[in-house]
Formats: sequence, structure tokens, C-alpha cells
Amino acid sequence: MKHITLNRRLSRRTLSGAALPVALALLAGSVYIGRRAPLLAQALSTRFPGATSSQPLAISADGSVLVSVNPDSDTVSVFDVSQDRNRRIAEVRVGSEPNGVAVVPNGSRAFIANTVSGTVTSMQVYRGGVGGRVLRHIPVGTEPYAVVMTPNGRKLYVANARSNTISVIDPNTNSVIRTVNVGPEPRGLAVTNNGDANDEDETLLITHFLALPAPGRIDGEDDSKLGFVTALSTRDESMIAQISLRPMADTGFKAAGDAIGRTAPPATITESDLKFTTGAYPNQLNSVAVKGGFAFVPSTGASPNGPVRFDVNTQSLVSVIDLARRTDAGQTINIHSAVREQTGTPRRFVTQPWSIAMKNGANEGYVISLASNVMVKLAVNPTTGGASVQRSVADNTRVLQIPTGRHPRGVVVNPTDTRAYVMNYISRDVTVVDLTATPERVSATMRSADLPDPGSPEEVVHLGNELYHTSIGEFDPATPGGPPIVGRMSNNGWGSCGSCHPFGLTDNVVWIFGAGPRRTIPQHTDFDPVDGFQRAFNWSAIFDEEEDFEANIRGVSGGLGLIVGADGVTPDNPVAAFSPANAERRQLRVRGINSWDAIKAYVQHGIRSPISPLSKTDPDVIAGEEIFRQNNCQQCHGGTQWTTARVNHTGVPGADLLQGAQLGANLKKVGTFDAAAKNEIRGTAAAPLGADGYAPASLLSLFAFPQTFFHNGQANSLQQVMENVTHRSAGTNGVDRLTDPEQRRRLIRFVLSIDAATVPMYPPQ
Repeated sequence: MKHITLNRRLSRRTLSGAALPVALALLAGSVYIGRRAPLLAQALSTRFPGATSSQPLAISADGSVLVSVNPDSDTVSVFDVSQDRNRRIAEVRVGSEPNGVAVVPNGSRAFIANTVSGTVTSMQVYRGGVGGRVLRHIPVGTEPYAVVMTPNGRKLYVANARSNTISVIDPNTNSVIRTVNVGPEPRGLAVTNNGDANDEDETLLITHFLALPAPGRIDGEDDSKLGFVTALSTRDESMIAQISLRPMADTGFKAAGDAIGRTAPPATITESDLKFTTGAYPNQLNSVAVKGGFAFVPSTGASPNGPVRFDVNTQSLVSVIDLARRTDAGQTINIHSAVREQTGTPRRFVTQPWSIAMKNGANEGYVISLASNVMVKLAVNPTTGGASVQRSVADNTRVLQIPTGRHPRGVVVNPTDTRAYVMNYISRDVTVVDLTATPERVSATMRSADLPDPGSPEEVVHLGNELYHTSIGEFDPATPGGPPIVGRMSNNGWGSCGSCHPFGLTDNVVWIFGAGPRRTIPQHTDFDPVDGFQRAFNWSAIFDEEEDFEANIRGVSGGLGLIVGADGVTPDNPVAAFSPANAERRQLRVRGINSWDAIKAYVQHGIRSPISPLSKTDPDVIAGEEIFRQNNCQQCHGGTQWTTARVNHTGVPGADLLQGAQLGANLKKVGTFDAAAKNEIRGTAAAPLGADGYAPASLLSLFAFPQTFFHNGQANSLQQVMENVTHRSAGTNGVDRLTDPEQRRRLIRFVLSIDAATVPMYPPQ
């Protein structure tokens, strides 16, 4: 029952020593371990034909062996794909939650990043037969997510998402030879390939998953943050450049108002009201691929200024980097625009572009949409790096969309450009795409791992995971022989819960919502893992049930929703917070399971808390814990959820619990509301909630979401958080006991260490 126990797992690696950086460009202090041994002769027999990039599946340089991870099964599957055999020859247990894999050029060895274990598994791959043998589990940093091999197989790079480092592994000795600090949440990796036998004259590209604040901008503006890619030399992993990916000034979609500009939208919006230009900044940078002199980075672009509406909140961006100039090439495209421009219906927008792969012998590439279950094709201009979304040869009025399995996470193209392989996380299979067909088409599907048993608790969590991350909501017919159920989660496939909550966590965006500026809250803190108690939802405690987010599905994403009438299909109304109690209403049933019950099960049991890189035995962490206790910080941030904002009623709350449209008892005034702030505004351009205080944020795994703090992002570091005297003295009746900067530093160290393994601290009785 892996899913059911996932958010309670305490097995983890911790790193002792000084705190790791929360800013870019901290490369001093790299560690070199041992000497390089002679390279394995087998690895020199061939090389990859093009640049390499990190993916959850990997293919050998001769195109015969494919290895794919199975995160929920703690295994990898090995496939024989030579001559389209497309058969699984092994499923091998590795570490806990494998997310990335790379193979040596000849496919004889695989290296797997095990995110929860904090290791990279070195595995012998048996070709032409069955089986695989684990050679060693190599300790690396905290939460290794991605791995990539250099073109000739001389080095392996590992992105350690939580310790903000890159581990360099010698694949011959299965040992870490260097650890490099690179900055917040390294995620996607790619290595250039100039075609020679030397791997030390290439460039390693590293995406940082969440965007960071842009100087001089205010959170909530469409250009308030920048995406970042770091470039290192493969010779010695020294810094080459830090490349900022600029916001897109005009997404091509218009809004009906401008909240930060204090222009309210009309009560009833018509086409003529859509006249305000919207921008978007690159966020959720999970992947990067290189073609010629350019690198391509897909992202979920954030357009947070209100009013928030399904077609102006998130965008499907691909940014382009000029590798020679080491800068944004100014060629960003919005895949959503191409879908909008196609004629006819239905439309399926390419929501959450998650991964990208390029052909080796042609200026073409493929982007997969994690939420929409499709792959689209790009044509690339080799001179400018400009890219365009390709239309179907069969119907030139339509964007070419190649179907995948459910929740695709990775894509690779074989060396001869004849096949693409897509790893599908939810359907637990691999889609094989024939790239020689006109148009490209699915030619096979290979089972990678078993699905949960029907009727099991794991199946409920698994379905909830799918519902949470899908933008289309395409399910089996409600009645036998009837039409499929579509459009439940968003309008034309635009938006999912995961669009703002990747992995169930947070995109760290401050959205100008109907209640005011609100930084996305990670949902791993929704339920107490011990007693099942639920916190009050949203910064202003305006929801008391998970099912209340039906309003977001309908109002933000434009979907039909999952609360239905007596026929089991038609959306039921009204939907509002508190009354009627949404948890007691009829739900759309999917595969015989109540849909909202499944989502709730996923949120409660399937979202894992990030693991802190700081050791619980660090002296500063121990001292900071005592400072936390002495200053009664647990009064607001106590308990197993590390917040005291809790729902203590069932059904419709009584009038004594409500303060207007808020659960008043959960609100705390801690000096974080400033009515004069530029972004303190509702999406309707009216005055926001906040004067009565906010529900205390959870501190659980706060270290994982850098650079944006408080409800409106007014603090860009925990040091700035501690400068708010009212906030830091809230637990001591306004008496400021934290005037000593050294005490504040130690307190911050403790806060950065809090994860699921930290012993909870409870408020005084």
C-alpha cells in the first residue's frame, strides 16, 4: 500500500553541515572525491548521436534497449525495442520513488535516481534476454530527481532537487566525484554534443523548477518572476552562465479587466470586453532539450493578475536559449495560441507542457502535455531558434496532436528518428509513436507496471491522482453504450488541479484571486497524518471541505465539475462555500468510485511531503527548535500539520463560527496585511480580505518553496519574514524577544529543517 503510507514515510537521508544555498550562483565549496578510473571499454564502443537530456525513460544509442521508471512501484522496466519487438524483458526493484533514468551509450548499464531514498542505483542491463542486476546504490543529495549521461558516457549528472546541488558520478567506479551547489530546485538536465569523443568540452544545462522574483516587480504581476537555467562546463563543472528566461509580454489572450491596474471586469463578460493584454512568466521548468545552437525549455507560464479566468491564468510556453550568446533568444512561443487558432471543434489545449525531446537528424521536436494526454510537434528554425507548432498533414486546419497514455511525463526519440517513446505515469505504460508515418501515429503500447487491484484503497488514491492532474476529464460513459464523459475538469482541456499544484504541492505563484492576492498553498498539509483532522482552507479560511474546490474547477478552469444532480451527470447548483455542505452532495462516479472521494483520498494519502536536506542533529537546528518553543511560535504553527488553523465542525458551520464568509476562529493578525500595497486587491479590483487576519500557513517542508513568503509574496526570504516584528512576536503577546540576529538565524535553520520526520510541537494547553 505504497500510496496510502507515502506521506507518512520517515525513511530519508539527511545531510549534516552548513545550510545549503537558497540563491543562484553559489558554486564555491564543490567537493571532489577520489580519482577518475579508466573508462569502461564497453562505454567507448559507441556514443549518443545528439545532445542528451534527463527523462523518466532512456534509450540506448543503438535504439535497442529502453528503460523506464515506475515511481509508484519502486521499480524500473527494461524493454527490448529493437526491430519493433516492443516487449518488456524485466522489471527490477531499485530505490524508493525512482523518477529519472539514464543509460550508457551501448545500453549495458542504467542509472536511476531514487527520489525518496536519496540514491542513484547503478544497474546492469541484460540485453537479448531477461533480467537486470543492481550493482550499487550510490548516495547522493536530497531528493535526486533527474539524471543525464554525457554523449560518450564518461560522466553522469544528478539533479538533487531539495539539497540544491548537482552530483557528478563516474559511471565506471559508481562513485560521486564532485558535488556542486547550483541554487533552488535543480530539475531538468541536458548536455550538448559537438560530435567528438571528448566529453569535457560540452555544456551542462540545469533548469530551476520554480521561477524566482524579478527585481523591481511585485508579486501578482504578469512579469513578476523569471525562469532560470544554469550552464556549467562539463570539464570541471565551473559556472558558465546563469540564464534568465524572460516573461512573455503578450500571450495572445485578452482579459476583461486589470486587477492590479484597478480596472474591474464587467459583471457579464462579452467578447468585446476582452481587451486587456496579458503576459506570462515561465514557471515549472521540468525539462530542457538542445538542438543545434539552441536550447528549448517548456513551462507552465503563470499569468497571475486578475481577473483569473481559464484562458488567461496559465499558458503553455516554450522558451528558447541562444547557447552562443548564453541568453534568452527572444523566441518564446505559446502553444495555446496555435490550438486557439485552429478551426473547428473540439479543441484540446496543451496544458502543462512537461517534457521535450528533439530529433537527431531533423530540426523537429516533440512536447508532451502532462495534463492533456497528447504530444505536439515543433518545427525549429536552425538559424534563429524560432519554433512553430505543426499542423496535421491530414487536416491542415488542426494542430497535430498525437495521443499518449494518461499523465505523460517523459519522451525520448530513438537515434534513427523513426520512433518516439512516451512514459505515462498514471496508465503505467509506454506509448510507442511511429515517426515515419504521415501523420505520426501510435503504433504500440507497452505495459510498464501493474495497475492497482480493482476495489483496493490504492485504486481509489490512484484515480484521485488522475483526476487531480487531468485537464480533460475524459472518462467512461455514465451509462453503458452512452457517450464518454468529457470536459469535467476544465474548458477545452485548459487547466487542472496540478497546473497550480505540481505533485500536489505549489507553483509558488501569487494569484490575484477573488479574495485578494494569494500564494498557492501546497496541499500536503491539508490533513493531519495522525488523526485525520483537516486544516481550514485558503489563506482567509473561506473553505471548510476539500469538495469546496469544485468552485475552482468551475470558476477558474471553466470545467463542468464533479458535483452532479440526480441523473449522475448534469452539474448540480449552486456551488458555494459552507452552505450547502458540498461533501454531502452527489458526485460523478468514475469507474464505480465517487470522484471527489478519490481526489480527497489522493490529497490525504498520496501527496508526499518534501524531505529537508538539513540534519536534525545540526547544532543550529537544535538551538533553533528551542528558540521556536521559547517564543511560542507553536501557538500559530503547532501540531503535526505545523499550523493551528483547523476545521472543528462537520456539515454546515454555525453562525457562531463564521466571521462574514470566513471561519473567524482561524484568523490571526500578525502584521502581514498592508492595505496600501500595490497587489492588495481582489481579482474584481475591490478591496481584499485580510484586515481581520489570515489562517496561519503551515511550516511543513517550507524549505521546498523558496523566495516567496506570506500570502502576497511580500517577503523574498525567511530573513525578511523575521524582520516583521509583529509577526515574530505574535506568540509572546507582542513582546519582541527576537532582536538578536543570531537567534533569528538559528530559528530560520530550524524552520528550514521541518519535514515529515520532525517531531511535532504542540501549542500550550
